[in-house]
Amino acid sequence: MKTPLIVFLAFLSLCCDPLVAPNAEGARELIYFSSFEKDADTSGWQGYGFGLSNEAPQNGGSRSLGVSGGCIWPHALLQLKPIQEDSRLIIRCVGKNLAIGGGVSLELAGDYRRSIHISVQDTAWRAYESADTLFCPAGSTLNLSLGAGGIVYSAMLVDLIEVRKVR
Repeated sequence: MKTPLIVFLAFLSLCCDPLVAPNAEGARELIYFSSFEKDADTSGWQGYGFGLSNEAPQNGGSRSLGVSGGCIWPHALLQLKPIQEDSRLIIRCVGKNLAIGGGVSLELAGDYRRSIHISVQDTAWRAYESADTLFCPAGSTLNLSLGAGGIVYSAMLVDLIEVRKVR
């Protein structure tokens, strides 16, 4: 009798965490989400400084994305499909600093001045959200980029990354 209750409570906890499983209304506003559980979750990502890690935050599954690299940035880049309507966007993730930190950025393709950023600095898993929003005109392409390290070595883990429309 206890087993079905435990399974139900575990399922409920996953469904109620907005970073893990957005509700139906929230799913409309979701532009991108990944928890990096399968090798295919890195499909489309470009770069030379990323790979799947077997460490993940609570409610983050069993894997995350490890990021580190040298001077050439970004270490990981994903070009998102063009947005169909004018939108204001934020980025969220859960991250963990493994050395001196790293970052997650969202920019209009080709215009680094029009971007928002999260700095991953905490050495324990922590939820982050961009302080600013990014205005994205209809038809614009977005770049989601990750970096940790450069001249000095650094590394980070990220999980539960999402790009979301806000009102």
